[in-house]
Amino acid sequence: MHAQYAIQGTIDPGHDYSWILLYQMQNGDQSYVANADVVDGQFTFEIDETQPAGIYRAYYQIENSLYVEFIYNKEEVEFSFDPGDPMESITFSQSEENSIYHDYYKAIKQKQQKIDSIQVSYFQAIEKEENERLSKDYKTFLAELKEEQRDYENRSSGLLANYFIKASAQYNAESPQKDPNDYLKAIKDHFFDSMSVSDTVLSHSTFINDRLNDYVFYLNQGDDFISENELQKNAIEKAVKWIGSSTEVLVSFEEELLDNYLLQENLEMVNFVIENYYNNLPEEYRDQSLLGEIESAVKTAIGIKAPDFNWSENGSDYSLHTLTGTDYYIVLFFSSNCPHCQMEIPEFYKFISGIENLKVVAVGLEDEKESWEAMTNEYSEFINILDLDKWSSQKVSDYGITAIPTYLVLDAEKNILAKPEDFEELKSLFETRQ
Repeated sequence: MHAQYAIQGTIDPGHDYSWILLYQMQNGDQSYVANADVVDGQFTFEIDETQPAGIYRAYYQIENSLYVEFIYNKEEVEFSFDPGDPMESITFSQSEENSIYHDYYKAIKQKQQKIDSIQVSYFQAIEKEENERLSKDYKTFLAELKEEQRDYENRSSGLLANYFIKASAQYNAESPQKDPNDYLKAIKDHFFDSMSVSDTVLSHSTFINDRLNDYVFYLNQGDDFISENELQKNAIEKAVKWIGSSTEVLVSFEEELLDNYLLQENLEMVNFVIENYYNNLPEEYRDQSLLGEIESAVKTAIGIKAPDFNWSENGSDYSLHTLTGTDYYIVLFFSSNCPHCQMEIPEFYKFISGIENLKVVAVGLEDEKESWEAMTNEYSEFINILDLDKWSSQKVSDYGITAIPTYLVLDAEKNILAKPEDFEELKSLFETRQ
């Protein structure tokens, strides 16, 4: 028989979560471990001693990626957190690993914020006396921060947390800088000083990937879209050079870049990452489903002309692109057998009935015709299209449909103006346009 370790948590204050899922982070990916019920805000995972040490995530709302992250290293772990601010509010009542790491995080963060505040004041200081005072204060706090860093590195010796504490050491110049450009350049040049891509503890967790994304997105923000893209292209090139031949780290980094740029609908950067980096990975490391998702997303990005499709009605042939006579179109994907659609579409129909310069093209993804006819008979103001191919439909593929109902708002030329997350967002969009 194997021994077990308990991971116990309390979600505080009040909430309506009934379950929680536990994952281990491995090479930037998530590996399912267990699930537990949440009863009166409390939950427990029983972990077998054979479960490897590392970084773990407990998801309490997986659809919105809400989780708490902690170290597990074959010890009892007990913590509580506020679901509204999990990482800042989490406190550990049991776990040497996590207690020292979170104490370190809070202590270093406080001192770093003080150093950063002095540096900002030094940028703006004019008088010689003020410059001297700020410089002295800067060096004093920097010495304290370095001592704090050494102290926590020594105290965590032999713990898994030690790897993350050492790698978290942030670069600070020995004296405050007068030129903000020199200051930022030094931060970028020394960003990776404390980390090693060959450190498997770091690379098998989320740490390196999180830091790489900070480097690209946080340190490389431009005054406009064009300059920001150029800054981030250079940052990606430097990051890839730093990663070197560590293929698993490269894959994780590049796929997260693609996810972020897809979310931003930044097609220039999506294409840049794919063409210059992702396509250069060994074929077995390229995620074909991700590339398919990207292809669909590119077809339906904001500002792009919506994919065309054809249908027949009363013996005549029509296509989306040849429709005329109104300022806006909504392409709606739904199903008569979808309970959520059955509840929402009547409200949607009632809402759009009062908008004169709008036409709805409603695509029913169906298994059979009868239920679709019964439902759409009530929606005479829609252009109703039956698609019996359902999820294997070419329309589903072209539009990247993964859930229903889905709405896309088009202008008169069929360019995509918006892709509302839900009906409430759609209503808000048209209420502001009226």
